[in-house]
Amino acid sequence: MRTLSRRDFVEWCTARGLKPGDRERPYYFDADHHSFLIRLPARPSKALALAMWCFPFSKDSDSFQGAMVWVRQWGIWTEGVEEMGMRIISQMRAGLGEHREIAEAPGHVFSEQEFVDARAFWTLPMILGWDAILFPDKCDYFVFNSHDEVVCFVARERQTYTTLLEQLKPWEPEESAWYFGRSS
Repeated sequence: MRTLSRRDFVEWCTARGLKPGDRERPYYFDADHHSFLIRLPARPSKALALAMWCFPFSKDSDSFQGAMVWVRQWGIWTEGVEEMGMRIISQMRAGLGEHREIAEAPGHVFSEQEFVDARAFWTLPMILGWDAILFPDKCDYFVFNSHDEVVCFVARERQTYTTLLEQLKPWEPEESAWYFGRSS
């Protein structure tokens, strides 16, 4: 794993055809708004399962080509919850060689060999209710987890959108431009 600062995030997005957007809410350049949302399940085990569905890969698959997890906002809930979350993510980062505070480098870039780590880093914000974005490499979509208890899938192309919508049907996705209409 390597980490990205906020300045790095702008460059990273631009290189992938994304505009970083206001308050680190990226969108695709010159693309229609193809998005849907899924309400975050109340049961932690279901939230964990949904986190895994955000990746179109299985552990046994060689198709994982890397990903980036951008932790956009934390400090939303009670002090106890936030302290626990910060301790967990700090220890996870330290275990992979990153000792800076998350505020200095909130982006986490994972290689093809770090599939399990990428999933673990993505799952944590979903369980803690932090705003975070998952960018699977070489995929035409990204996923935004909101503290508003929704997970939004944003696709560059209509075909990707339709495929994701069909694959995620068991999660009762709602076609929605919610991601694009929010200012926070």
